[in-house]
Amino acid sequence: MKTSQEFRQQKISELARACRENGLPLTPQRQTVLEALAGRSDHPSADELFDEVKDRLRGISRATVYRVLETLVRLGVARRISTSEARARFDAHCGRHHHVQCARCGKVEDLHDLPLDDLMPENTFQGGFRLLDYSVQFSGLCTDCQDRP
Repeated sequence: MKTSQEFRQQKISELARACRENGLPLTPQRQTVLEALAGRSDHPSADELFDEVKDRLRGISRATVYRVLETLVRLGVARRISTSEARARFDAHCGRHHHVQCARCGKVEDLHDLPLDDLMPENTFQGGFRLLDYSVQFSGLCTDCQDRP
């Protein structure tokens, strides 16, 4: 298993390659936001990432963080996680994996070691769509919320 630092370095290398392939500059904003995202396991929102990077990148705006995240998703180096909340959450782990969200506080965690990787139907054309990928999200109560009434 990779250390957090090794994972961040891998993600920056992926970003540099994706930027080169798409004719985009590797900006300090893109690099810093991706480093912050890759250093977290809590699936942060754009606002949470803005709070983390605003002191490292003087003058960065919340709107810039939103645009950078959209670019990172488009380039395939980050994923947008769909949750029951109105705000999007983001993940630097782009391989297929699944999530559980606390129904009370909204905390999102990765789920590992569940036999869910064989759910893709053999006929990948369903309802007029060509299926490309999938993820499963469960709802539950985190350990902190289980202890509260």
